[in-house]
Parts: sequence; structure tokens; C-alpha cells
Amino acid sequence: MPKTKTTKTTKTTSAEDTKKVLDSTGLDAINELLNSPAKLFWLNFRTGFTRGLAGVFGAAVAIVVIGILVTQFGGAPLIGEFLQKIGAAAQI
Repeated sequence: MPKTKTTKTTKTTSAEDTKKVLDSTGLDAINELLNSPAKLFWLNFRTGFTRGLAGVFGAAVAIVVIGILVTQFGGAPLIGEFLQKIGAAAQI
């Protein structure tokens, strides 16, 4: 029986294949941002503004919920007295 040689074929990647892989990872968008300071500034500005606005909105909702809970459970006597003193002082 004659022995046959089996050879493994390896596929070499071309520049086009490498470009397809890099495009699919999204690194080109990061590279574009790093090369354009104006785009990076506006992206960070919008992100910070949105996070700040969401934080303020979330804090307002939390304060309202706490206020509703305090009134449902009979109020807070110490805080009520303090606010009455402030109100009386403001009317003078």
C-alpha cells in the first residue's frame, strides 16, 4: 500500500480580511474620536449633561417619594416644628 502525503492548507489573511475584522470591531470609530478633539469634546459634554440631568431627576423623584412616605406615616415632628419656626421668622 502506497502512503499518501496529506498536507494542511493554511489560508493567509490579506489586507482586505484584516480591514473587515477591524471594521467589525468598531475600533475605527474610536480612532476617529481620538483624532478629532471637537467630536470627542461634544460627545463627552452630551454624556455628562445627560448623566447630570438624570441624576437631578432621580434625586427629585427620591425626595418626592420620601416626602410622601413621611406624610403617610404621620409626619416628622422635629422637622415640622423646625419648618414652622422658619415660617414664623419669615413672616416677621
